[in-house]
Amino acid sequence: MAKTHWKKLTNPDYLGAYALDDGKDVILTISYVREEKVTGSDGKKDDCVVCHFSERVKPMILNSTNMKTITKLFGTPYIEDWSGRRIQIGIEKVKAFGDVVDALRVRKFIPAENVPKCESCGGEIQPRGNMDAASMAKYTAQKYGKALCAACATQLAAQMKAAENAEQPQEEANADE
Repeated sequence: MAKTHWKKLTNPDYLGAYALDDGKDVILTISYVREEKVTGSDGKKDDCVVCHFSERVKPMILNSTNMKTITKLFGTPYIEDWSGRRIQIGIEKVKAFGDVVDALRVRKFIPAENVPKCESCGGEIQPRGNMDAASMAKYTAQKYGKALCAACATQLAAQMKAAENAEQPQEEANADE
């Protein structure tokens, strides 16, 4: 049975080491990064760099160590160039505030994973809503008979609806005869 970390019950606004189940790394897609006013548990407000993800997880406050790692991974210090990039986040023990604590760290390698490809356009299937790329591929394969990216799935759904609407008047005409 999985155990619940007490910090999960306090529902903080940002991703923390406690959020990684059993200390396992997580692979996430950067949606955007920006500076935001963050209110600490002590009520103090600070300007922090916050990374938001495409997956439905809390955003992560980036410290300079993690920003330097992302810069090295992708060869650019420009936060706008980080959008759409995948990073792997894990827990590391660090000395802070006179103690040794768990801290989130961006791993120093680009995650090796098999990103599913869209069977229609050939592009990579990206996370959408609460689904990661693999879940999106599985869902569209079940619904449409092939793994599709969000754009191709939307297009196919519209085509199917148009075809269904075109058949209905014909069926009604045949029923009238």
